[in-house]
Amino acid sequence: MQQQQQPNAPYGAHEIIGMHEALSTKSANVEMFSFLSQQAQDMQLRNLLQQQAHMIEQHYVQGVQIMQGSANANNQLAYQPTMHVQPKLGLRNPSHPAPNMNAQSLSDRTICTVALNLHKFGATAWTSFALECVNPQFRAYLMAGANMCDRMAYDIFSFMNQKGDYQVPTLQQNTTQTMIQSYQLPQQPTMQQPHIQ
Repeated sequence: MQQQQQPNAPYGAHEIIGMHEALSTKSANVEMFSFLSQQAQDMQLRNLLQQQAHMIEQHYVQGVQIMQGSANANNQLAYQPTMHVQPKLGLRNPSHPAPNMNAQSLSDRTICTVALNLHKFGATAWTSFALECVNPQFRAYLMAGANMCDRMAYDIFSFMNQKGDYQVPTLQQNTTQTMIQSYQLPQQPTMQQPHIQ
């Protein structure tokens, strides 16, 4: 027997649980990114992490307000990337130091790796949460969160790439071109566009 939805409970269980998970994680990430920024030795990295911690906090506040009905998801915060550099492609004598089991502090490389992975996993989790939402406000908020994670991850990647800590292997040029040229466009459209009234 299906229960009637109560007027004071207009949300599905999946979306409330998803929002709870997303906001709990975002709250922890505010602390994590603040902590990581204080550990960073490189001032550019420190500033980048502080900016991200601030943006995560603002997005957390907006999420709480949306859940409590005092904000609209149409007014989304937008993270503006700070790293405006062309990525360096190819391997340049890559090295990966052994993990330090007796670490008393974190290296900038470790800080970046932790931050980057939090953003990468965040982007997939926020997308998954959004896909479970019926409420358009929650869905828009969560998808904006996934987009924010994507942009923040790219900033961290860019920083690491410029330092040589995240190198991007490439294929031989002829292999790349062969793969690109292997795709063909259809001669004629195979399907008519549906007529929408």
